[in-house]
Amino acid sequence: MKPYTLFIALLFLTTVSRAQKFTFNQGGTLAKDYYEELPYENINGKIFLNVEIDGKNHRFLFDTGAPVAISKALAEELRAAVLHKSPVTDAYGKSTDSIAFVSLNRIKLGNTEFNNIPAVMLIPDFYNCWNVDGVIGSNILRNSIVNINPAKHLIILTNNSKKLSLNVKSSSPLVTNTSSQSDPIVKIVIADKVDVTLGFDTGDNTFIRMCDPLLKQFTKPGVYEVLAKGYGANNFSAGGLQASADKQLIKFPFITVGNGRFDNVITENNKEGSPAIGTKILDYGSVTLDFIHGKFYFDANQPLNDLNEKHWPFQPIIANNKLMVGTVWEKGIGKVKQGDQIIAIDGIDCSTISLCDVINKSILEGKDTVIVSIRDGDGNIKKVQINKE
Repeated sequence: MKPYTLFIALLFLTTVSRAQKFTFNQGGTLAKDYYEELPYENINGKIFLNVEIDGKNHRFLFDTGAPVAISKALAEELRAAVLHKSPVTDAYGKSTDSIAFVSLNRIKLGNTEFNNIPAVMLIPDFYNCWNVDGVIGSNILRNSIVNINPAKHLIILTNNSKKLSLNVKSSSPLVTNTSSQSDPIVKIVIADKVDVTLGFDTGDNTFIRMCDPLLKQFTKPGVYEVLAKGYGANNFSAGGLQASADKQLIKFPFITVGNGRFDNVITENNKEGSPAIGTKILDYGSVTLDFIHGKFYFDANQPLNDLNEKHWPFQPIIANNKLMVGTVWEKGIGKVKQGDQIIAIDGIDCSTISLCDVINKSILEGKDTVIVSIRDGDGNIKKVQINKE
């Protein structure tokens, strides 16, 4: 596990306000029979593609939980026509000010060209850490079959299912008509007790993202257990840092996705937000989103997988280029407090640090115990031994 995936989920899911009539589900390709193999780069669970727009190559994030998006600078360079303006809501329920939606033409994924594709003109500042100009989102994929092959680092984009080896035993329904951006909604089964529908979001590098409204629907005993309670904030989305709130660290005894079973699935729930499966599942197999026929496939590398793991008793956040204590779980109480500054980890200076540093550095990799130097709100400094438990 990458060290800071415990602390920050850098995801970007944008939805149009329900009060608006605008839809991202416009445009497409005129190609009758296409098959593209698109190499991708994986950085800490984020997927990056080369995308050609108007004859120039650009680096884009691949995010099925978002619509197509581009930076303001690229929109201005392309002189993209504005279609609409509206506030948007991110994965944790935060709304932005009014954002422009523009129309993009001559988008090439491999050799297949797409035109008249709506895009939101919004790239969060922290995306500069990856030097991306935009996002390939669900609305441009809505009339295709998308296979994500982590073994080969390839995304296959086609409209012909015969060009893929699809196993009906690993399939479940795929729903894409519940939003104005065709984000994929899939079904999983928890503990053989509850069928759950939730998004498949490649903008999130965790295994599963949970929220209170969904968790409250699990009334049958044995669906999950609470491992710890805590308070704070540690996740970012398009609207910035989520609001601080009560949290629970929960464990599902097992989850079934496609033809794979995952035992001891541990995650935290968020007060608000949109539940989803993230790219951590690609560590265990390949995914196919058949938007055309309404099928989701997960082909597991092996049928049984144990995800049980230890966790740190607190989770940091970045605030004003400082590494701070964000969420504190019960076993961290008395050692650290929310808002304490982390100035060093095992003697490595963290007194000034950027969000990009946290994304790209591996300070905690391979460690189960660290000595953390803390500066509290009164300026007092202390060293605390922190263990994963």
